[in-house]
Amino acid sequence: MSEVIKCRTTRRGRTWVAHAAEHGVYGSGTSLRLARASVEEGLALAGLTGEVELVPVTPELERLRAADNARTAALIEAVKALALRRATLRDIAEATSEPMAYVKRLLAGGATAPGAQAAAASEECSCVLTCAEDPKTSCSLSGQRHVHPAISDRPGAYGPCPEHRDAPGDH
Repeated sequence: MSEVIKCRTTRRGRTWVAHAAEHGVYGSGTSLRLARASVEEGLALAGLTGEVELVPVTPELERLRAADNARTAALIEAVKALALRRATLRDIAEATSEPMAYVKRLLAGGATAPGAQAAAASEECSCVLTCAEDPKTSCSLSGQRHVHPAISDRPGAYGPCPEHRDAPGDH
């Protein structure tokens, strides 16, 4: 699967309806997972393969995405301004409540557009936001926001916290 096929997905009653407009394929399901599977099946019948990305659309979700994009843009601006004032990476991370690894990516230009954090986080586990939330990952810096990097050869497994070296990984 090389191509990413985006499908606008809306809620109709108790069903999600997805539409891959460029391919003329519709799918539906009572959950997003089932709707995705339905679209994938329709694409396969049309002889097409690709990664199906559902984009749920409601007015509330659109407002949420706009707020997320505004926050990301403000975060980038704040990180760059603090760096210009010669703040340390650790201080910038603490001041913005962001993981130091993400602050480094922002400063390196690896994430420069709204929505870039979501793309960068797609390869990281964010199910545990603070070390204190899970006894298996608790560490001396509990309460600091962080993500655990994915282990590439072990799907669903995550490595040690990049911010809190004394916390074990693989939760």
